[in-house]
Amino acid sequence: MRKRILGAAVLFSFIVSLTAASNMKEDVKIKEVPAMEGLAAGSIRFAHSFTPESDEKTGIEKKESMIVTSAYDDDLMQEKIRTTKETKMEEAAQAVQETPAEQTAQIVQETQAAPAAPENRWHITLSPDETELLARIVWLESQGEPVKGQQAVVEVVFNRMRSDVYPDTLYEVLSQKNPVQFCSFKNRDRAKPTQKEYDSIQQVLDGKTRILRDDTMYFSTFPLTEHVEVKIGGHYFCY
Repeated sequence: MRKRILGAAVLFSFIVSLTAASNMKEDVKIKEVPAMEGLAAGSIRFAHSFTPESDEKTGIEKKESMIVTSAYDDDLMQEKIRTTKETKMEEAAQAVQETPAEQTAQIVQETQAAPAAPENRWHITLSPDETELLARIVWLESQGEPVKGQQAVVEVVFNRMRSDVYPDTLYEVLSQKNPVQFCSFKNRDRAKPTQKEYDSIQQVLDGKTRILRDDTMYFSTFPLTEHVEVKIGGHYFCY
């Protein structure tokens, strides 16, 4: 019985010795890596490998090993970094050069796109009473005419107010006699203007119309002069 126990102990010791010898050989192989041929042409980096042999809590032991990379890889990486930096610098310089041109183009585009502000070319303003009087005359003279025809009647009145040949005020232009210029003036109290007439007057005052020339002074159901500028509805507008 003792011989069997002794034999088992000897066998166990022999197995332990073989295991230790095997681990020592692996360590020697790892440490011999620096002697590999061609190592001088590359670079060495240390990392950690994990083997389930020692850590008391996890059973893991960290061993240093070496990773060999070539100098060619490092040079290639440096070249990529340098190329990227140069590309970014070129793009930044190009952006700086293009910015003034783009700004100029944008300003020109905005200027061209911006419509001119409407302008009352006669610089005439009307009081509420004057607006009411003119609306009555426009209704009497052109109640059946299109909006453009009513606006043209208003422009004729304003042309006269700014002409040296006719009076300066609205009332004097509409009530002028010898000869009578607006026959409708005597019937003004019978007029019943609608929103259409008021809107036509306001459009002209706001400078949103330019139907007639500045010297077109007449309108009638037939040409009063040989110079007919335009016919709108049933009226001829002459200068």
